Amino acid sequence: MGRICSLYKEDNFKMTWEECMETLGVNDWYGCKMGLQPTRNLLKKCGNPENKLRFIHIAGSNGKGSVAKSLQQILSLSGYKTGMYISPHIEIMNERYTIDGEMISDEDLKRLCLKMRELSESLEEEKPNSFEMLTALAFCYFLEKGVDYVVLEVGLGGRLDATNVIPHKELSVIAHIGLEHTAILGDTLEEIAREKGGIIAKDTPVVLMHQKPEVMEEIRRICKEKNAKLHITNPKYFHSYSFHIDNGYQYFSYRERHEYALSLLGDYQLDNAMVICDAIDCLKERGISIPEDCVKQGLMTVTWPGRFEILKKRPLIILDGAHNPQAVNSLVRSIEMLFPNYKKRIFFSVMADKDYMTMLELLKNNTLSFSFFQVESHRGQNPEILKQQWQSHFDGEIRCPESLEEGLEWNLNAVKKEEEKTLLLCLGSLYQVGQIRNFFRNYYSSH
Repeated sequence: MGRICSLYKEDNFKMTWEECMETLGVNDWYGCKMGLQPTRNLLKKCGNPENKLRFIHIAGSNGKGSVAKSLQQILSLSGYKTGMYISPHIEIMNERYTIDGEMISDEDLKRLCLKMRELSESLEEEKPNSFEMLTALAFCYFLEKGVDYVVLEVGLGGRLDATNVIPHKELSVIAHIGLEHTAILGDTLEEIAREKGGIIAKDTPVVLMHQKPEVMEEIRRICKEKNAKLHITNPKYFHSYSFHIDNGYQYFSYRERHEYALSLLGDYQLDNAMVICDAIDCLKERGISIPEDCVKQGLMTVTWPGRFEILKKRPLIILDGAHNPQAVNSLVRSIEMLFPNYKKRIFFSVMADKDYMTMLELLKNNTLSFSFFQVESHRGQNPEILKQQWQSHFDGEIRCPESLEEGLEWNLNAVKKEEEKTLLLCLGSLYQVGQIRNFFRNYYSSH
């Protein structure tokens, strides 16, 4: 089960968010006004690289990163030089820009950051924020390297997201949609679906995950307006098989594909697998040659840190970036499906603007303890406030460790004593994933 041990590989790149922001000369983009014009202004200065690239554009509240990474893996195995742009990163900025799985070098990243800063400062029109500059950087980098396809993950929403400046797409993909960023995207599923459906392009096919009727109706309406052929995944043709941890794969059959192995774990990854398969079929319909052996091998070998990642089998340690009620609900269902009868110890950090009380309620069943930690971000919720709000809802132990290291070590010692009957689940924010992976990398290299 070598893919689990990928946690312990040394990284060759190390450029941090702070270093990138210092090079760009800007502050955090969160909370900035959304709109496409500043990105268009910058891209015009860059020579409009987006006009010379071929894109697969992916939106959704949950699952879009897993879908993006899987499509990149399959296209790369099929012989195409495939770029991928994602956000956020887990440990280092370089993760946001990959070609066939290889991260951008520090040298290229810094050089292009300086270029974006220089061009941005020369603009007389409205200047782009950091995310818009990072998006323009992606298009410049992928054009420089001569990629065949770019798998492009939406940052936030879709309609007004900086990635939506691209004029032509091979395919639009919409994964699971839930209530998120309601102050920006709207407070109903229909409104959020409308924003995410903004990536749908005229006369371009769309793959949509089968989900709540109000979401599908809104996407159908947009597809009809844009004359975009809609493909919705069909669970009726899907079958999954029993999971065994020592094997390490989930197996499924879908439509004409039978008993494929999926390296990404969790029942939500089975939903994502349907999206990936239908997306591949749409690309084939557009004349893109993708051998079926590459589909099978891609699904079997893809890795995606921080998404139901098993850091250790004994004791069982699971790391997941679930950061909204929909993702947590899927995570809990996955644990109940894959590891029935296990009790849990929870290590949890969360952004203050998330619906964390609903998340905690979903996690409460079969849980022995909660440890609350504030992730290193100005948006992170204070653990003492979490404890104060949660202690009237939970009878077990609630801890607020002084450091991430202290909290993880306490939980690790606790689950070790419980002789494989208890698992440690770390979740609540993608922003803590890198720190947790680093802790266990160091812990197990020194023990």
